[in-house]
Amino acid sequence: MMNLFSPMTSTSAPVWHRRSLTLEERALELERFENEMRSQKRSLYLHFGFEYVVWFFVGLSLMFWSFRTTDSRYAGLFFFGGIGLGDAGMLMTLIRARKEAERCGLF
Repeated sequence: MMNLFSPMTSTSAPVWHRRSLTLEERALELERFENEMRSQKRSLYLHFGFEYVVWFFVGLSLMFWSFRTTDSRYAGLFFFGGIGLGDAGMLMTLIRARKEAERCGLF
């Protein structure tokens, strides 16, 4: 029976040695890594950039609707609601984008 709390000795687990890569293999590995990073960044920019623009237009549409309406109570509600909702949506999008980039190891 194996004791789980005893320290492992060097003979209990084999060590895996990776052979050294040639310059061409290393260059290909780096190129694949850079292409993968570039595609991940592009994907994040497209996803969160589109969401940011959507929140921007939601806020703008509410603000412009406040200029269109004739009731002053609703005008103030739509104007400040547009500022608050647009800014909050854009800010939350940026926070989520930062967290996603950190999770992917891009930031």
